[in-house]
Amino acid sequence: MAADDSSTLTLGPLETLTGSGRGLPVIPTLTIIWHPDVTRIGQMAPLVALLDDELAVVQRDGPIFFPPGSDAGQPLNHRGMSREPAIVVASTRKAFELRRGPATVEVDLDGAPFEGSRPLLYDDLRRGIILTIARRFVFCLHAVRVPVTRQPNLGLLGASDAIEDVRRSITRVADLPTSVLIRGESGTGKELVARAIHQTSRRAGGPFIEVNMAGVRPERATAELFGYERGAFTGATDSRPGFFRAAHGGTLFLDEIGFTPPDVQPMLLRVLEDHKVHALGAAQPRQLDVRVVAATDARLEDAVTTGRFEGSLYHRLNSSFNIALPPLRERRQDIGLLLLHFLRSALAETGELDRLQEPAPSTRSWLTARIVALIARASWPGNFRALKGLAHELAVKATGNPAFEAKPIVLAFLERQPGVAEPETTVQQSAPLPARRADEISRASLLDALEAAGWNQTRAAQALQISRAAFWRRVEREPDIAQLTKLRIADLIRQEEECGGDLTALAAVVGVDPGLLARRLRRSG
Repeated sequence: MAADDSSTLTLGPLETLTGSGRGLPVIPTLTIIWHPDVTRIGQMAPLVALLDDELAVVQRDGPIFFPPGSDAGQPLNHRGMSREPAIVVASTRKAFELRRGPATVEVDLDGAPFEGSRPLLYDDLRRGIILTIARRFVFCLHAVRVPVTRQPNLGLLGASDAIEDVRRSITRVADLPTSVLIRGESGTGKELVARAIHQTSRRAGGPFIEVNMAGVRPERATAELFGYERGAFTGATDSRPGFFRAAHGGTLFLDEIGFTPPDVQPMLLRVLEDHKVHALGAAQPRQLDVRVVAATDARLEDAVTTGRFEGSLYHRLNSSFNIALPPLRERRQDIGLLLLHFLRSALAETGELDRLQEPAPSTRSWLTARIVALIARASWPGNFRALKGLAHELAVKATGNPAFEAKPIVLAFLERQPGVAEPETTVQQSAPLPARRADEISRASLLDALEAAGWNQTRAAQALQISRAAFWRRVEREPDIAQLTKLRIADLIRQEEECGGDLTALAAVVGVDPGLLARRLRRSG
């Protein structure tokens, strides 16, 4: 049995899909991002009624929400949710549709009041729509692959398809005799994945040695990595084994691999190829049994082009097992679980864990659903590290303050994060943009604005002094640019690896000009 099939569990409610004949690769699913009873956060309701063209409604008595990997579910069953439908999700012949229900409770969709109806496109479901209902509940309406499978948790929180792909990769590579390259933005949990690989492998009983290459002084890198013998250089009064020998029988995690000093890179390549390490001053090299896991948040390809990284070492790493970590903005449905985990940890340290208990009906909540929805909609360039920082700041400033409210802290925190606002929302209301015609924007200006804004369409529109609606109308007149804005960076990195780093081949796969694709990758790498 294949490694990624050995622990597969199909959720009971989804088993009917295997013979449905509809051929749907995904189905709409509601995940609880915030609930007055925090034990419900992270539970999922697959809207399987849609497979028969029926309506799925969100109300007190339905749909049924299941903890990930469990067949035992229950409806919301909370007094704060109306017994009348708040929203209705319908399956039409060509698409899905979201409609406002008859309940009088407030409903916000991505931060704006929702009335009437709107079609649900696949891109909407892939991105994840944030719904706030009755000022108490926050949901993410998103796509889930069918059939749903569940890998062991491996110490990684979340139930999104994106994190399941990471778990599956860890399971596959755990006992393969190969090095691993982990790619991902800063703060996406590369060290956690490296530790999960180690703990899942047969090397779990051996050492796990972590080295941040950005913190190793160039003049000491050779000695620290490969060790040295007594008398090898002035001041070498004792022998030292070095990080490689210290990791013998286990795993050596080289974080920020792109910062490896140039004169050390050929030595590192030799160790990866022949599994021998030659300490400074030693007469003979030593045979090693070490799994090397490297990580980077930079595009090594660019470093190779500029001569800062050895091409042979890059190809050796890139031809090993690659794992691309998704950024937090591509895991919206997991944000509730992650926020809860960080809050629990931070509040436990301050002795105020009871703040997570459901407040009495007459008591104002210190962390409102609308603020959690704002957190869920943010793009989080700092990823999990930034979210953890917010949770810590909330816990510290709440200590000893019974009247504490999270809103001003969250707003101030988000304002300090560059580019944190998600395209559908902004932290503060801004002044109206001066009127400008879309046809005044040249293609070159459009591309320059997108690249300068990190492909955030709201910031690009603001830089061009044009409304977001007019900006998107202008983008739609450039089909290749419109296509490029829809591509997820994690998908591009994974597909680039599948194409052997060949940008031209990748461009053919995604249907975008290679030069244009290079601009997108350079900015997002």
